[in-house]
Amino acid sequence: MRTVSAAIAVPAGKKAQRTQRALVDATRAVVNDTGGFSADLVAERAGMAPATFYVYFASKDEALAAALDDVLGELVERTMAEFSIERILDDGLRAAVAAATEAALGVFTSSAVVLRLALARIPESATVRHVYRDHQRAGIEALQQVISRGAAAGRIVADDSETTAVALIVAMQGLNNPMLLGRRRDHRVVAHLVDMFVHLLDPNAMA
Repeated sequence: MRTVSAAIAVPAGKKAQRTQRALVDATRAVVNDTGGFSADLVAERAGMAPATFYVYFASKDEALAAALDDVLGELVERTMAEFSIERILDDGLRAAVAAATEAALGVFTSSAVVLRLALARIPESATVRHVYRDHQRAGIEALQQVISRGAAAGRIVADDSETTAVALIVAMQGLNNPMLLGRRRDHRVVAHLVDMFVHLLDPNAMA
């Protein structure tokens, strides 16, 4: 299930939620296409009047925070769908890690510009900062749960599941690197990174 930051106000009513969803989608699309955005461009992409933008977002930073929330929610959802205890037990630790890595790279590639623009606003925007921290916390908690279950099943070696989860999420944030995204991706480099992630979870796996 996709997480939503508490910093993002979800309107009441299905129609209002659909309108907000369309504006978030339009924000992501405009940013990815142009490297920036304006209320007018987002509203035009969504097929709405510019005034509608400000009904749902008090500022551009609020819209950017909502777009970041959507991207990071997708990142956690898609990554954890692959890095599950079921996948680890059925296919092995390396296969689960490799699938999660590919899922993360897919989100980073499709949303690189949104992420770059949003992360640059973290020092100035409390809302963007709140969204980022909420999803980082959600990612750590999800990883910690899988690591604990994997350790109980003898598939992961972790004395401290929280520390291991933090180390893993910090390491995987490094996947958001231009050298790994799109056509520039070197699958040999990705394979080395997967090995590194696996070694973090089970030092004996690569022996």
